[in-house]
Amino acid sequence: MVKDERRKSPRVDVDFVTVEIYRDDSFATDHAEICSVVNLSRTGMRFDSDRKFNADQLLKLTFILPESMVIIRVNAKIIHMSAISNEMYSYGVQFTNLGTFEQKQIEYFIQKSLNDRK
Repeated sequence: MVKDERRKSPRVDVDFVTVEIYRDDSFATDHAEICSVVNLSRTGMRFDSDRKFNADQLLKLTFILPESMVIIRVNAKIIHMSAISNEMYSYGVQFTNLGTFEQKQIEYFIQKSLNDRK
């Protein structure tokens, strides 16, 4: 049985992208976690972590897109979480304050990734 796709934005699997997750309300130098990004869309991302976060928790994320020197800093909200194992979790987050420039950079990266697969 095929599930209906509910996503509004295409997403691409990514390699070699990590996300830094920060505590509190600032981008301090003390990050809480560095995680591997599984996939990325213009509205959010999925990453895996051995740290347990809470549903609806707000996070501060920082990441760099491959082939780009642009640092993207964004607030995000956990909208999906699942246990991969007893010690690993998968999180889906939705960006909450992505700037226009950063959104265009992500859209360009996704479109280029989709075109490269054809």
